[in-house]
Amino acid sequence: MLIDELIDLALAKGGNERVLDVRAGLGYTCVRLEQGCGLAYTFRHELGGCCSVLGEAGSLIGREAADLIPWIKSQNRLKAAIGLATINAVLNDAGADWDKGNVFKAFNLTKDDTFGMVGDFVPLLKQIKKMTNNIYVFEQEVEEGSGLYSSEDIPLYLPRCDVVVITATSLINHTLEDILPHCQNAREVCLVGASTPLSPEIFEKYNVSLLAGSVVTDPDLALQIVSQGGGTGALKPAMDHVLQRI
Repeated sequence: MLIDELIDLALAKGGNERVLDVRAGLGYTCVRLEQGCGLAYTFRHELGGCCSVLGEAGSLIGREAADLIPWIKSQNRLKAAIGLATINAVLNDAGADWDKGNVFKAFNLTKDDTFGMVGDFVPLLKQIKKMTNNIYVFEQEVEEGSGLYSSEDIPLYLPRCDVVVITATSLINHTLEDILPHCQNAREVCLVGASTPLSPEIFEKYNVSLLAGSVVTDPDLALQIVSQGGGTGALKPAMDHVLQRI
């Protein structure tokens, strides 16, 4: 399984690092290790109504990354986010020579192409609509009249798409491995968002051609912003958007 491969890679590369800080914000979750800092989306509307969202709260700092990395497989959305943020703290190295640039320019989309998006990225979709009219956008919850397609329609329509963009939050809610087999006809499959693990050696096995993620360049600032409820826009001074072609 893809998630197991990510776990094994992160454990091998940084499982013995110590956890220096963990912040579970309203927009993102952030984990800082001795050698890196990583982000993952917080599914704040799926954490339930109980005040005790994370029973292990208060005991995470000082533990080894190896204790948190496997949490990505948890059904508890916050634990899964902490697990992915820890993986990203290991894999998304701010000192590596990543490409930077606009994800729109990273793939070649023509007006005759059919575009599929799993997860409604509003800013991205505005740009895509200028490039093609053949668009399918899939969401788990769809309001009537929204023009979006239910995730249940993915097996029917996603195989028609030439270019597919998938949110990396699909790693947190464990849907990515169900989505990828339906991208077999796409020439481009892009995993996007700050939650994206920059691990081409894993994703190349699954027909993913582009990773558009982030690296944290200012951990102290990122931790502050996350803990104060900041989202992608607020995090811009603390991270770089990077591209990894596979």
